[in-house]
Amino acid sequence: MKIEKEDIQYEFHRGLYWTRIFFTSDDGVKKTKVFTCASMEYLSDFYRIVSGDKLNQDDFDDWLSNIVKKWSILGEEIFNQDVHYDVYANTQEGEANGIDFLVKEVK
Repeated sequence: MKIEKEDIQYEFHRGLYWTRIFFTSDDGVKKTKVFTCASMEYLSDFYRIVSGDKLNQDDFDDWLSNIVKKWSILGEEIFNQDVHYDVYANTQEGEANGIDFLVKEVK
């Protein structure tokens, strides 16, 4: 399976880090996308960032690596859908905000 990751972006108005990951079968026939985002609060809590400190590139690389692993485990089943949405937030409201953003604003 071939995997192409885009750079992580930050959506200031929603407080979300987001990116797109593209999966292609080895023969190049099957393709799918994973649109993913995480709230700043989620990532800060997950990586135990204390007040005044910032997330660093290693944190983002680790987050993205874990997402790729999570979806790669599905193997060929990942190609059953054209697009997958993967949201990480501390609250249901945060999850709804993330889904709304990915569905409406990420193409």
